[in-house]
Amino acid sequence: MMVLVRALVVLGVLAVIACATYAVISGTTYRRVSVAAASARWVATHYAVRDATRVVVRKMRLGSDDVLDEHVVVEIPDSDSDFDTKFLEAMAEARARAALFESESD
Repeated sequence: MMVLVRALVVLGVLAVIACATYAVISGTTYRRVSVAAASARWVATHYAVRDATRVVVRKMRLGSDDVLDEHVVVEIPDSDSDFDTKFLEAMAEARARAALFESESD
């Protein structure tokens, strides 16, 4: 009978240690993600892709080139006769979306 009680106490202690370890690991991961998200900004940008220009809104980590998220506004073929007008309109839309996303993250 005494062996059973000791075994239950040891199992209980192990369970408490396992739960505490999980809580520490989970809390650290959550804080790391929160800090990364808090130190990021939405920016409007563009880049070339397959004979076209893609206008996007990206969530970028401050002080690095890490892209955390990206939303495509439009992809304009480089051969489009109205490229300049479409590009300027798309960049204005991207800046408006970036401002909206930034206001939602506060």
